[in-house]
Amino acid sequence: MKISKISLAILAVSAGFASLPSFAEKSDGFEFHGYFRAGSLFSENDEFKRSKFPGSKERLGRLGIESDSHFELALQKNFENEKGQKIRIKTRAGANNAEYATNQLGANADAANSEIGMIETFVEFEGVTETGTIWGGKRFYGKDNYIFMTDLFYTDMSGTGLGIEGVELGGNKWDFAYIASDDSGDTEFWGDSNNIMHAAHVGIDFDGVELHAMGKYLPDNMIDIDGQGNSEEYASSGFDLTAIFHSESVFGLSDKGFTKYIGQMGKGLGAGQLLGGTLTTYNTYAPGNNSLSYKITGTDCGTSCVKAVDSDDVSARALVWGGYFFDNGVSVFHSIQGQYNDMNDGSTDSWVSAMVRPTFPISENLSFVTEAGYLQNHGEDAAGNTTDSYDYKLTAAPTFKVDTGFGPTPELRLLATYINGDERDSDVIMGIQADMWW
Repeated sequence: MKISKISLAILAVSAGFASLPSFAEKSDGFEFHGYFRAGSLFSENDEFKRSKFPGSKERLGRLGIESDSHFELALQKNFENEKGQKIRIKTRAGANNAEYATNQLGANADAANSEIGMIETFVEFEGVTETGTIWGGKRFYGKDNYIFMTDLFYTDMSGTGLGIEGVELGGNKWDFAYIASDDSGDTEFWGDSNNIMHAAHVGIDFDGVELHAMGKYLPDNMIDIDGQGNSEEYASSGFDLTAIFHSESVFGLSDKGFTKYIGQMGKGLGAGQLLGGTLTTYNTYAPGNNSLSYKITGTDCGTSCVKAVDSDDVSARALVWGGYFFDNGVSVFHSIQGQYNDMNDGSTDSWVSAMVRPTFPISENLSFVTEAGYLQNHGEDAAGNTTDSYDYKLTAAPTFKVDTGFGPTPELRLLATYINGDERDSDVIMGIQADMWW
């Protein structure tokens, strides 16, 4: 970007410079990225009124039960100075789904019903160190570990921090970061209900195998469980470990696809919903510990209960997901996942789920997409009393799509889903959805 002599003169006077600073005039471009999904679902059981969060999309599969609309708009400005160092200024705005249900469930084309806020504001420096990229600010971190069919992030370490990515040590690439995070649903900053959680992350890529370790510290982790002002202190520290193996084959049987194998375990602040993550809105509502999920969504404790873990609580999670591509254009994506939680009070909690998404091309711009999912929950209290439940769903979705030729492929879906379970009435859910990224 050229800076005029008049602008430089004004800047020099206003800043009180004795001599003008040196300005790099070499620019490396401007980028505009984003994502949105917009749709509406209707329940046959409720006379085709709005269907509100009919099932756990992260476990059953998102197709046909994803009632929450969302959008993100990202702007990025790139610079390169005369030394060859690169600067990337990154910002991202998005729907405030955590606080406003109108963003997720509203169908009105009215900006008044679409609250927006800043999600990311950070900068990257490349060329400051011999290898790697230095970053600092508020950002998504670790959200590339993602199952797109279920909208499940198995690591989400986002927050405000400082770090370096891709630095080469011993022939491998390492990531190091400090991240601060807090409860997105609590704006009380003068007591101990919303203290900062400090997290240190180390990751290494062994060219096909990723290892991640995160240590966490949260001083005076006070939580009002019953919403009556009777705060209790919970875990002030914890850790979690994640291992990811990338295979360019389908269970070792065919090279016409890929499979990812993930194993995770955590203790204290690394247990429950915080396994593989920091304090984020996504982690708060994501699958983890079923008893904590109930407290978060069904009691006055609310979002604070994501931190309601004891120092000796332990969680373990395993996931296997991937896809197979036939020569005739048919594809089959799958995900199998589960989590086991062993709590300090003697109770246990677990769930396991599986989903599959076969897609059948009809023409260049039309596909018939199907999806099936099953979820089994199990719990046992300290006295040995057990609870079990299950859900399943079947979805058909004729989908129109056009390949842009540059990566993104916008999709328009017609949705029909049958969902049932032992603790719910069966239902048929109809709907429409537009979905794309760029």
